[in-house]
Amino acid sequence: MNHIIKGIIGFCLGLLYPKRCVVCDKVLSKLEKEVGICKKCSKSVKLIGSDYCMKCGVPMRDKSQVYCINCKDGAHVFDQSKAVFRYTGNMKNSMYRFKYANRRNYARCYAKFAVKQYGPWMKAKNIEAIIPVPMYEKKKRKRGYNQAEVFARALSELTRIPTMDKIVRRDVNTTAMKQLNRVKRKKNLLKAFILEENVVQFRKVLIVDDIYTTGTTIDEVAKVLKAGGVDEVYGLCVCIGEMQ
Repeated sequence: MNHIIKGIIGFCLGLLYPKRCVVCDKVLSKLEKEVGICKKCSKSVKLIGSDYCMKCGVPMRDKSQVYCINCKDGAHVFDQSKAVFRYTGNMKNSMYRFKYANRRNYARCYAKFAVKQYGPWMKAKNIEAIIPVPMYEKKKRKRGYNQAEVFARALSELTRIPTMDKIVRRDVNTTAMKQLNRVKRKKNLLKAFILEENVVQFRKVLIVDDIYTTGTTIDEVAKVLKAGGVDEVYGLCVCIGEMQ
């Protein structure tokens, strides 16, 4: 009986809130729903592929190089980071809708692609907890949600790795990062995050966010976590820019 009721509710919700392509936002056909991306967009969306920086995950044009120019100096605090899609074309629009237009349902599709690409990697690293990059509380209340938390929960559902969204708090309402260069980003986030809960029980964690630009945000969260006793901190973002 419960199965029938759930089926009826699911059918009604499907009519009211049809699944949309995470790239172009058009309603998906029955065959496209499982993927989450329409047939047309699946030809244009760019995944990271196999040639990327082994530290930050940015796509690399020179296949002979192991690290990108920004990672050769070993300045990052995090141990390694990955990304799912290249932040180009319509994926920029997808990220905008996910962050600002309440397209929280996109997270499920992002997570499916993430697990398909990096599920074995997460398993090999023995990730014990998923920690979303926190948003300043007043900003979160205004927007209604933190997109990193939404992505984290979708990942958690597929991997069974618990999401811990109360461990780190964003204590400073920082300037929008897209307006700043690398140096200013670092200054902007200085002491922006604080540890809320004991993390000694975790040895290896995964920080998740929507877009990777310079890695400053993940670095600052990683710094707090490692100071709290975490041994290894990894990162996973939905999108990353291409190497210039």
